[in-house]
Amino acid sequence: MNSDTPIKILFLAADPSNASRLRLGQELRDIKERLQIAKERDKYLLEQRESVRIRDITQAIFDVKPQIIHFSGHGTSKGELAFENEVSNYQLVEPEALAAMFELFAEQVKCVVLNACYSETQAKAIAEYIPFVIGMNDQIGDKAAIAFAVGFYKALAGDRTIEDAHQFGCIEIRLNGIPEHLKPVIHVNKSLIITAKPRIVGAILNPFIPQVGRVEDPQQFFGRKREIERVFETLNSGSSVALIGERSIGKSSLLWAIRQQAETRLTPPRKPIYLNLNEVSDEKDFYEALCFEVGIQECRGYALTRVLKQQRPRLLLLLDEIEKMTWQGFSRQVREQLRGLAEGNDAPLRLVVAASVSLNQLFPDSHEIGMTSPFQGICIEERMNLWDETTAREFISHRLAPTPIRFTDAEIMQIVKASCGHPKELMQLCYRTYARYVEGMQ
Repeated sequence: MNSDTPIKILFLAADPSNASRLRLGQELRDIKERLQIAKERDKYLLEQRESVRIRDITQAIFDVKPQIIHFSGHGTSKGELAFENEVSNYQLVEPEALAAMFELFAEQVKCVVLNACYSETQAKAIAEYIPFVIGMNDQIGDKAAIAFAVGFYKALAGDRTIEDAHQFGCIEIRLNGIPEHLKPVIHVNKSLIITAKPRIVGAILNPFIPQVGRVEDPQQFFGRKREIERVFETLNSGSSVALIGERSIGKSSLLWAIRQQAETRLTPPRKPIYLNLNEVSDEKDFYEALCFEVGIQECRGYALTRVLKQQRPRLLLLLDEIEKMTWQGFSRQVREQLRGLAEGNDAPLRLVVAASVSLNQLFPDSHEIGMTSPFQGICIEERMNLWDETTAREFISHRLAPTPIRFTDAEIMQIVKASCGHPKELMQLCYRTYARYVEGMQ
């Protein structure tokens, strides 16, 4: 799978609420860590989608265009995989249905990893169309599944083949003293490897990507200069920040841009720590993730406060999807501790949190007894607005500048009007318009 362009990995996770809970957040974090510390870290791009429903699968593949798909979740003894329905309960998919879907992506996807119990039946069916497919031939425990993922991606990032990576994943299980190393099974369709031709990529790449998800490339980030200036002004004045804006307006991308600029723009400097709460399952998982990212032994309560007060440099904690803290499994105490850690001029933490509504509205707990929400008075709210016509036009011009294609004024007006200034909608409409131009040139 050698290539001059990064290999994209799509991590799909489903953990229905009426099933036994899995440590999917830990698995994702461990995979990220392996790829980030690899010598050739730029060779792989990891995208994730959590709480995946049936209708989300093909959309995620369309959006990310991955060469490797990794599913982490539940499987049944009949070989079905469990995704989530509209109320987050089980929705099963039979092997033949999933295999038929992968047939349609056979030119793009080269490897599928099904890190779920009894998934070998699915793997066999999918291997009719995909060169490398890994499944589990029995029920597999959380620790073994995570160990396999660590070993697999460690080897892959070490420039080993997929077949080698499978073996390293099994070895990782054994090294951890877990007697389940024979459960991950790889199916290799050699006829597809022999006859497969590299996918031809158009000479003119569509500049309107990513259509969804976080923008991590500073060159692609656009249109939030005012917000960034105000965020750093607020942080340097000694307060924390809450980014408030409707869903998919670009809060995650803005958080990431703040993370990238924090070490040079904060006075005094602080080490930025980014956490997406969609990657944690509950309060315990949150503390584990926080301590891991800080680089300290797992702890909470006073022990955590004591350790963080000694931490140098101080920390900037960026929390994405703060709404997750309203879910079952999170108590008011975790927010109160964050408040305590963020108080004072030399506070161990400064916070930047992203939410779709005001924090007062999001966390109304204890108002009935005259108390305030834990984040009130700590986080100064910064509103993220929709783009006006001028900003939208500047964005389109910025993305089109390196290409030979230019949209007509009528097309731009139609895009701006149809998107209502929403960055995500604007991006997707531009992507389709650009794709039509390319199709007309081929």
